Amino acid sequence: MFVEQKKPKDFDCGYNLDRMIDSLPRIEDEEERVEYAERAVGLIKQSHPNWVDEDGESKAAWDHFFELADYDPTDYGIYNPFDSE
Repeated sequence: MFVEQKKPKDFDCGYNLDRMIDSLPRIEDEEERVEYAERAVGLIKQSHPNWVDEDGESKAAWDHFFELADYDPTDYGIYNPFDSE
């Protein structure tokens, strides 16, 4: 009856970030999915302000997002803007 709780992958961001990232593949509209991924990265940036540069950008936050995902975000149209692949 209850949702099984595990320790959050990122203690600073908590369970909500885990759930946001886990829910991304279920969003059918790619534009909406990318926008939602950017919100998740925004949460990471708020929780880890030392990762954010003076321009408000954060390669570390995007890298962390990709590490936390249990799937390959690029399979869902989500790309790290700092990767030049």
